Amino acid sequence: MSPPPARPRNRRGQGSRLREEIVAAAADLLEATGDESAITLRAVARRVGITAPSIYAHFDDREAIVHAVLVDAFATMAARLRAATEGVSDPVGRLHAGARAYLNLAAEQPQRYRMLFGRRPTPDSNTPPHPETVETIVGAEAFGWLLDAISDCVTAGRSSTPSVLNSAVQIWVALHGYATLHASANDFPWPDTNTMLDTLIARLAYLENPTART
Repeated sequence: MSPPPARPRNRRGQGSRLREEIVAAAADLLEATGDESAITLRAVARRVGITAPSIYAHFDDREAIVHAVLVDAFATMAARLRAATEGVSDPVGRLHAGARAYLNLAAEQPQRYRMLFGRRPTPDSNTPPHPETVETIVGAEAFGWLLDAISDCVTAGRSSTPSVLNSAVQIWVALHGYATLHASANDFPWPDTNTMLDTLIARLAYLENPTART
């Protein structure tokens, strides 16, 4: 097996850049193969252009890299939700825009999305097996966005939900179900996505006066 291609050495103080490249390489392997087992220390090192032992300065093992991929994917989701709703003044419009951004991301990065909710942490993973609150889950920022979006609808008098948390969970379940089924049954004659979101969000968020989408 030929050695990995030469890689320019990071300047002093740029060790975090290598860490980011390792995580990005692992995520690329996942998307390219659709198989989490493709993320190995050797495969990641080869993709980055370093030797496998160099990874240990940043990650203890393969599981730590996979966990970092998950954290990074959730951070990307949160950033996409914020970007999609920035400047949208209407709270219902923000809720719709965020829902569409969620589905778009799931379609663009199907393997990473599948791993977000489809894998179980190993016993020695740093992820708590049963978080006590939503604030302690991996991906808390993304779910927090949904909670805030529904709360804004309540504050504006647009939602009569008896529980912001319950509505947020129900909308998440609906979005996840649609994203997962759409990916696995793409030959199904799906209805218009925006029309479906109108109905789901209006019902699950208890919208009093649903308006046109942004």
